Amino acid sequence: MSRAHSLIFGCLFLPACSVASVPETPSTIAQNECTTSDDCSNGGVCDDERCHTTSGTFTTLLFQVTPPADASPIAGVSFLLTCGSGSAATQASCSGAATANGTTLGTEGGELDLSLDLVAQISGQVIATRSDCVPKFLDDRGNTLAAVADGSIPALISLTPSAGSLGLFASPAVAQAALSNQISWTFSLNVPPGQYDIYVQPPPQPDTSCPSPPQLLLGQTIKSGILGLEITMPPPSSFDLHVSWPLADGALAGWTADILDPTSGRVISNSVPLSLEKGGKSYIASLSYLPVTGIMNQVAAQELVRLSPPNGLAAPTVLLSRGALSLFSANSGTLSQFTALPLPVDVKGQVTAEAMATPAAASVTFVASQLDGVDPGVLASFVRTAQAGADGQFDVVLLPGTYRVSAVPAGAAIVPGDTGKTPLAPVSVDWRVAASPSVQAGKVIELGRSLAINGAAFDLSGTPLAGAQVQAVASPASIAADVLHVALGEAAFVPLATSALIAGDGSFSIYADPGTFDFSVQPQANTGFPWLVIPSLGVATNAASSGGPALGSIAAPWPVLYTGTLSVPGASPNSPQPVPGALIRTFVYLHAGAYTADATQADSVLQIAESRSDSHGAYQLLIPASLNAPPHM
Repeated sequence: MSRAHSLIFGCLFLPACSVASVPETPSTIAQNECTTSDDCSNGGVCDDERCHTTSGTFTTLLFQVTPPADASPIAGVSFLLTCGSGSAATQASCSGAATANGTTLGTEGGELDLSLDLVAQISGQVIATRSDCVPKFLDDRGNTLAAVADGSIPALISLTPSAGSLGLFASPAVAQAALSNQISWTFSLNVPPGQYDIYVQPPPQPDTSCPSPPQLLLGQTIKSGILGLEITMPPPSSFDLHVSWPLADGALAGWTADILDPTSGRVISNSVPLSLEKGGKSYIASLSYLPVTGIMNQVAAQELVRLSPPNGLAAPTVLLSRGALSLFSANSGTLSQFTALPLPVDVKGQVTAEAMATPAAASVTFVASQLDGVDPGVLASFVRTAQAGADGQFDVVLLPGTYRVSAVPAGAAIVPGDTGKTPLAPVSVDWRVAASPSVQAGKVIELGRSLAINGAAFDLSGTPLAGAQVQAVASPASIAADVLHVALGEAAFVPLATSALIAGDGSFSIYADPGTFDFSVQPQANTGFPWLVIPSLGVATNAASSGGPALGSIAAPWPVLYTGTLSVPGASPNSPQPVPGALIRTFVYLHAGAYTADATQADSVLQIAESRSDSHGAYQLLIPASLNAPPHM
């Protein structure tokens, strides 16, 4: 489910966006120019014909550096580098006049060289250490894969940077083990040094005679250089799940059970179908799992046991803590609170635009908060999605209970008859679905309208930031959801916003869904202006106003100027090699929506600048002296 109503300019930079309207391009692009410091008001100084400041705020910055996709070993690899508090845990180093002992970043700007570490060139194996049996695996066509004498297995290996927990996009590095010389299954991949969560997924197995479940290793340190990585998979632990079913009607035939890690949501067991026990009034699934390693102060038995219905069956997915099931035995547990399946109901409805009868195309998601007939102590997930076409009509099979219903308009839908071309916005409502009648019609979901964010942006001298791009993205902390809520289908909705160019008089107007956004004004890099960034900007309909936030006249701070060279180690310690054409994104750490210099206390990160190294590896960073505060609404 995706939706975007971005403008054409934004579509040049943002994936999967569609066009809502075309802004008028200003005739001139504002430039940060000066002759003397008298041209730079509010504490600015003139240097090299540009205004800047030597009184910044940020003593810790996070850099995401992505070299271009060429033939080098670091091509396309994304490096993370913290300059300031917490820099010892990153994948590179920063130095120069702007740093003090490599630990604190100077707020006055200056020379700041970034040195990337060598990538880790990994080759390795996954070894199943089983003395009692030899695991067998199947390929995509169901053929048995070769077993080899060294115990290696044909697993899929994923390395995901741990920094992804802060909302920074962290693409995993993935490698599939291949058969080498008919004697060993090996894999290879390149990653920057750092902390990784390693996930090992063996292929499907023909039976459960010698189970080999997935393995999750958290917080594993990968160093630079050429490395051999042997991942040892120990014999798995076992857990017998019993499910009481007094009706003895065979209703759980085809259901499967598995075990999830409660922190990451990864599957850490094999998937086993339920089988009837003697008498037909209970089921059993004998699971094999590997406890997650690498967690300090890990609490035992907190894994989630998941019971899933067959595809296409209108029935809930049940989740329980293994510890709650294992009160009397660590290796087995009984689910006795789930004893009947509610009968499905056919629900028909329509999506309309606001209070009008005009139909609207949308994607409609139904998330059950409580299901009739399911014990309140049982976590039951039931989520269904229906697509409403141009006529707004949808038809979905639900279970009786209470639902949170969310409708997201398709594409760049505009409020009908609105000459201002206001985009339609998602809406969430609570519904009660009764157990009867079996067919229920006449329900209507009314989409709202996106809210305008208006204002005007200038530099500190009062010059309009004409031509700069305005955009707003959902604040990571506002859409974060723990694994249990994701498994229950309760992941936070991600609000979207349009983008625009600032007009010649400094004014701008964009539209946003209700939510919390990180708002930014992004001048082109060659203008000499820094970004203007407002974190955690709330956009919400309230009783006092049906419009979005009016930002009024906002001023971008003068930039703090850092210059330096991006390099990697060369053949000798004294001959670093420049890295040309690399994209350098700069972030600050946030805690509760405010800047923090301590990276270890952060709950999210916020991008504040972007640059690219030239053909000699040199770059210039225009860091805003501070963040702009959101207005009091």
